[in-house]
Amino acid sequence: MNTIAEFMSTDHRACDQAFVTAEQAALTGSLSEAEIAFATFRQSMQRHFRMEEEILFPALLDAGGPGGPVQVMRMEHEQMNELIELMAAAIANNNAQDYSGLSETLLIVMQQHNLKEEQILYPIADRILAAELETLFSRMQAIQ
Repeated sequence: MNTIAEFMSTDHRACDQAFVTAEQAALTGSLSEAEIAFATFRQSMQRHFRMEEEILFPALLDAGGPGGPVQVMRMEHEQMNELIELMAAAIANNNAQDYSGLSETLLIVMQQHNLKEEQILYPIADRILAAELETLFSRMQAIQ
């Protein structure tokens, strides 16, 4: 990966795939499969958010990057985390109907969020943080 946009967009796709796997498992009615797949999805999202919130966003702001878009992304992370917690409860209660409705909402939010990051925030970060890319990649890859 040569750019933040490539690196983070690739991670978006991995989170998206984990989402699809979890949704399919939840809707087939297999509670054990759904729990495992959902745990993988949740962990993927948590890792992605941590890469942004602990490394990328602070580096961008420290370098004089735009605070407004970063704040919007953080608010959307909170919104997605709330939906993920509700989805976890639906899985725990073996409630496929609630899970389905929540997953539809989350999918829309994720799609809009990813589009803003990939088309606006990441390209800005690539310009502003060009000299720090290798260090940032190393730090983000170290996030568990």
